[in-house]
Parts: sequence; structure tokens; C-alpha cells
Amino acid sequence: MIHTNYHSHLIYCNHAIGHAEDYIEVALKHNFTELGISDHAPLLPCFMSSSEFERFGRNYNTMTLDTALTKYLPEVEAAKKKYAGKIKILSAFEIEYFSTSDFFARYLRKRVDYLNLGIHMFEYKDQIYNSYFQVDYETIYFYMKAAIDGMRTGLFNTLVHPDLFMYAYKDVHMERTFDEHCAYVSRKIIETAIECDVYLELNANGINNSRFSLEWLYPCREFWEIAKEYPELKIIIGADAHDPKSLVCDYIRQAEEFAKELGLKIQETMEVKH
Repeated sequence: MIHTNYHSHLIYCNHAIGHAEDYIEVALKHNFTELGISDHAPLLPCFMSSSEFERFGRNYNTMTLDTALTKYLPEVEAAKKKYAGKIKILSAFEIEYFSTSDFFARYLRKRVDYLNLGIHMFEYKDQIYNSYFQVDYETIYFYMKAAIDGMRTGLFNTLVHPDLFMYAYKDVHMERTFDEHCAYVSRKIIETAIECDVYLELNANGINNSRFSLEWLYPCREFWEIAKEYPELKIIIGADAHDPKSLVCDYIRQAEEFAKELGLKIQETMEVKH
């Protein structure tokens, strides 16, 4: 079993439960050596139009900037000091990347140990699209662009759930099929991660998010079968925990078994380089 995790969310993002100490208690109980706390960064209204912010920003339920600076970061820093010598605690944010948000990503990077890049939304034809439900054989290239542009900034240590585009992907026949577009995008994301020395995350919470499906929506087997062709690629397993109990659960074990089945080389400890 892996004894680290670098993808954890607290109560402040408004769709998770638990404070830093709740996660740390579970981590210590299971002999974790490192724990990264990486709640969703605020989405600012200036990232998108007012109508898009109403549709996406408010529904995404991230913390406010005031909460980030006065509650979230102080809580994580206090936990670092309290548990020093028992477990290594790292502070982080999980951030979207838009052309309009680069300045904000740079601002937040200076205040945490690392950043996770999560593409839940992307720009397409001057609009914001949803990575869960608006990816098809055309828009997938703009999901790819957001991921690549973000990695090339040098700000992000990990691209989390890189295969999220497969959640509800539609091919030219409006079917969910891993087609030639998906294969091309997968290779470009993987090759850029190697070029930029960015980890790709095999996301255990995707298994949880696929529980009502006949197959995993993500992690996507075809994506990771391509990934195993690149031995230099750095891969970590992330709990994407929204509940302290999710640090150690069946989904983590299934992700580990999946990686072993495919012969993926998993890095247990993540080195912070960005």
C-alpha cells in the first residue's frame, strides 16, 4: 500500500468534509510519510464572463480568496508545525488553467509548496466548456491545449486526472469510444508531461466517480496503456480525497492493482520541482 498522498481536499472547497487534522490523523494511523493538502483554488470572476461565472464558477463551489488566505493556508501551516517530526505536510492548491488565470496561478504558487493542475474547464471559441460533459472529437483538442499550456508554465508539479476527458467523451457518432482523437491527445499530454518534468496522476477517485457506470470512466485503460509505453513518465496515484477516510479505501487499492496489472511504474514519493 502507498503511504503518501498529494491530492486531498478540505471542507473549504464546499464539496468535501474534514479539516487538516482529520486527514493527518488518518494518515498517521496508516503510517503515511507525506501528505499533501491541495484544496481547490478560488475561481475568480475575472477568469470568465459574468454569465459563465454564474453557470460554472458558483456551481463549482471553490473557496473564496479570503477563505484561502485567512483560513485554509493558516490551517495547513499550523498543521505543519504541530506534526513536524511525525509526518511531512505539504501545502498546495489544485488550480484550473485559463489564459486569463496565469497571473493568479503565479500569485498562489508563491504561497504554497506546490500546485496541482486540474482541467475541469477549458476555453473553446471564447467560451468556457465543462470537461465532464462537453468534450467531443472537436473540443478535446482544447482540453489538451489547457493541459499543455498549464504544464509549460513551469508552475505545476502534477497534472491530476489527466484522462478526465474520457468521462463523457463523444466521438463523431456521439458514442463514448476511445478513438484516434483520444489517442493523439493522450500522447501529446504524456509527452508534454515528460518534457516539462510533470507527474501524471492515476486518480483513484475516478473509480468512485464511475461507480454507477458499467466501466471506469476514468482512470481510462486505453490512456494508461499508452502511458506505459513511456518508461520515463513519472506517475503517482492520487486519492483525490474529499473525505479523510478516502486516503485509505478500496478505490486506492483498486488503483494500485490496476497499475500493477498494466505494469505502470508508480512513484510513491513526489519530488517538488515546480
